Amino acid sequence: MRALPGIALAFGFAAALACVAQGAEEIKIQYHGAGWIQGGRIGKSSDTLTDGKGQNFNDNWTQNTGGQITAVADLGGGWEGGLGLGAIQIPRWYRGSPDHDNAPYLAWSPYVTEARLTYTVGDAGHPAFQATAGSFHFNYNPDSKDLGLYLLRGMVYPGIVISGFETKDVLPIANVFGLDARHEMGGYRGDFLVNAETDINPYFDLSFAYIMRYRIREGIEIGAGANWYRALPQVSERNSPGKDCKDTVSVLGVDPGDHEVCYILDTAFVKTAGGADSAASVDTITGSLSGVKLMGRFSIDPKSLLGISGPFGPKDLLIYGEVALLGVKSYKKYYDNALRRMPVMLGFNLPVFGHLDELSLEVEYYANRNTTDYEKELEDISWVPRPKAGLEITNASGAVVDTFHTDTRGDNWKWALYASKVVGGHLKFSGQVANDHLRTGGFYLRPAQSETLSDTFDWYWMCKVAYYF
Repeated sequence: MRALPGIALAFGFAAALACVAQGAEEIKIQYHGAGWIQGGRIGKSSDTLTDGKGQNFNDNWTQNTGGQITAVADLGGGWEGGLGLGAIQIPRWYRGSPDHDNAPYLAWSPYVTEARLTYTVGDAGHPAFQATAGSFHFNYNPDSKDLGLYLLRGMVYPGIVISGFETKDVLPIANVFGLDARHEMGGYRGDFLVNAETDINPYFDLSFAYIMRYRIREGIEIGAGANWYRALPQVSERNSPGKDCKDTVSVLGVDPGDHEVCYILDTAFVKTAGGADSAASVDTITGSLSGVKLMGRFSIDPKSLLGISGPFGPKDLLIYGEVALLGVKSYKKYYDNALRRMPVMLGFNLPVFGHLDELSLEVEYYANRNTTDYEKELEDISWVPRPKAGLEITNASGAVVDTFHTDTRGDNWKWALYASKVVGGHLKFSGQVANDHLRTGGFYLRPAQSETLSDTFDWYWMCKVAYYF
C-alpha cells in the first residue's frame, strides 16, 4: 500500500510533463534502466535473543531481484523531466525459524525511481542555478559505498544510523520527496533541500537542509551541511507529545514494562540505611523527534596531489571520511553526551590497478550506548530509545520508576569491504563483506527494525550481478 502514493505521483508527473511539453517542437527522450539479482548470507549474528520466530539470523541466506526503467525528457528551454518505475522481489521472512525453513515467501514491492521536473540556468553539468521538484535521487557523498551519509538518512532522536549493501541512498533511486535548489560557482556548490518524510512514520513531516561542497584544487574536496530534521511536523503533538500522551506504557510486546514512551525519566539515587542505592526522585524530561544534524566530510586523491601516474586506476588510493553530530541539543540520561552522538567514518580505496573498478574499505566508530533499533519509534512514535527488557530501577517501596538501556560499547565499530567491476560498459559485478547496520526485516521478523549485526565480530557477505543501460 505504501507504493500507491509513489505510483500516483508518477502518473501526476506524467501529466505535468505532457503540459510542459505542449509548446516544444521536439521532445528528446532517453531511456535508462537496470535489472539485477542479488544474494548473500549472514555469517555470524549475535541477535539470537530467543528461540522464537526470526530471532536467530546465523547462517541465514538472503536474496532479492528486481528491475527498473526511467525516461528522461529534454523539454527545451532549460526544462527536463524524469519519470520511472521499478519493482523489487524480496523474501518476507528469512530462514532461522523452524516454521519457515522450507517455505520461502516472496513479495514484489513497486517503487518510483524518480518523478521530477528540473529547470536549469547555464550548463547542465555545472549550473549557475538549478531547481528540481518531485521525487528524485540525491547523494552528497558519492565516495561512500556503505557507511556514512548521516545527514540525510537515519533519525536524530533516537540516533539511528542506516547502512547496508547498495541501499537506495547510494543508487539512482528516489530518496528525496520535495525540492532541491542548487547553485554553483567555480569549485563551490550548494544545495538547499526541502524533504517530506516518506520512509519512517510519521510521514510527510518537512525537513530543511543545506549542503555544500568545495573543491579546493584537483584532488581535494571538502563538504559540510546541516539538516533541521522534521522541522515542520504534520501533527506537532505526535512529534513532541510532552507529558500528556495517551499511552504511557509501551504497546510493544517485547517491552511491556517500558515507562518511557513520551518522555525520559531521569532518576536520582540516594543511599539507604543499608548502604544500597535507591531511586529517590524522578525528573520528567520531554523532547521531540525533531532535531538538527550537522555533517562534515572530506575527499583526497593522492594521485592528483602528487602527480602520480602509472598502473593505478582512477579511483585507487582515494581517502575519504565523514563525521556527523546527530542532534545538537542534549537531553539527560540517553542523549547527554555529544561525543556519543557523533558517528565517524573513514574510507580508503585500495589499489587494484585496473583489475577492479574499486575496492573500498570503510570503517566507522559510533559510541552510541543506546539500543540501535527503531521499532519503538514506529510503534509509539517515540523519540526515546527502546530499552532492553528486565533492566528496571525500583524505589524503596519496590515500584518500578525507571528503565536503563544496555551499554552497547561492544558494537561501537563497523566496517565494510566493497568491490565492483563493470564489464562491457553495461554488466556490473559487485560484492561486499561487512559488519554494518544491516536490518533484515520481514513479515515474521520481530523486531524488524533492529540491527542484525549487534557485535563487533558479526558479519555477512553479499554479491550482485546487474545489467545497466
